[in-house]
Amino acid sequence: MIPPIQSLAPPPDDAFDVRIITERRDKELRDTKRVVLIGTGVLIAVLGIWELMHATGLVKPIFISDPISVALAIGRLLTSAILWRAVMATFIASFCGLVMGAVLGILSGIAMAHSDVLRRALQPYLTVFNALPRPALAPIFILWFGLGAAPKIVVGATIVFFVLLANTMAGIRSVNADIGFLARSLGMSPWQTFRLIELPQAMPPIVAGLRLGAVYAVLGVVVSEIVAAYEGLGQLLVQYTNQFAIAESFAVLAFTAILALVLDFAVSLLQRLIAWAPASHTD
Repeated sequence: MIPPIQSLAPPPDDAFDVRIITERRDKELRDTKRVVLIGTGVLIAVLGIWELMHATGLVKPIFISDPISVALAIGRLLTSAILWRAVMATFIASFCGLVMGAVLGILSGIAMAHSDVLRRALQPYLTVFNALPRPALAPIFILWFGLGAAPKIVVGATIVFFVLLANTMAGIRSVNADIGFLARSLGMSPWQTFRLIELPQAMPPIVAGLRLGAVYAVLGVVVSEIVAAYEGLGQLLVQYTNQFAIAESFAVLAFTAILALVLDFAVSLLQRLIAWAPASHTD
C-alpha cells in the first residue's frame, strides 16, 4: 500500500528544533564526560609518577616530597592565619597590577592603532622596554618604592601592559579595510566606527590578553615577593624552602596556582557579562 503523501512531509519546525537541541545537549554531555575522563587520567598519571619518583629514590627525598605529604601540608596551611595574610597580600597586588596594566595597555593600544605617527614614534622605545625581563627589574622597583605593595603592583602592571597593548592593537587593526570604507561612506563618525565595528572586533583578543595577563600578574607579583617583600606567597615560599620544608613549599605553589585560576575565572565572568550585555540590549 502506498503511504499517504502527508507522511512524507518534513516534521514541524518545533519538532525539528527540539531534535536539534536534544542532539546538541547529548553531544555536550558526551564531550563533558570525555573531558572529565581525560583530565582525571592525566591527574592520576602525574600523581603516580610523582609518587614513584619519591618511592624509588629517583630524586632525593630532600628535594621532592610525595603527594600525600603535600596534601597534608595544604590541610595544615588552610588553618594558618599566616597563609591567608600571604594570600590576601598577593591577591590584592595581582589584582591591582592586572587592572592597572590592562587599563593602560588597552588605552595605549587604541591610541596607537589609530595613529601611525604615534605608533612609529613609540614603537622602538616600547620594543626595548618589552625586551627587558620585568621580574629582573623588581630590585630596582623595590629600591624606588620600598618593600610594600607598590613595587609588586608595578611589576605585575608592566607585564600585563604589553600583553594588552599588543592584543588591542592587533584586534583594532584587523578590521577589514572595506568595512572601514563602508562605515565612512555611510557617514558614521569615528566614535560610532570605534564603538560599533572596531571595539567588537577587538574584544576577543582583548579578553584573551586579560586571561593571559591574569596569570602573568600573579607571576610578576610572586617573583617580586621572592626578591624582597614584607609578606605574600612568594615570601612564604622563600621561608619554607630555606627551611627545607618541601611539602609546605609545594603547598604554597598550589595556592599560587589557585590564585591565578581565581583571577582567570573572574576575567571569564567579565567576558560572559560583556557578551550578554549587547544581546540583552538588543532584545
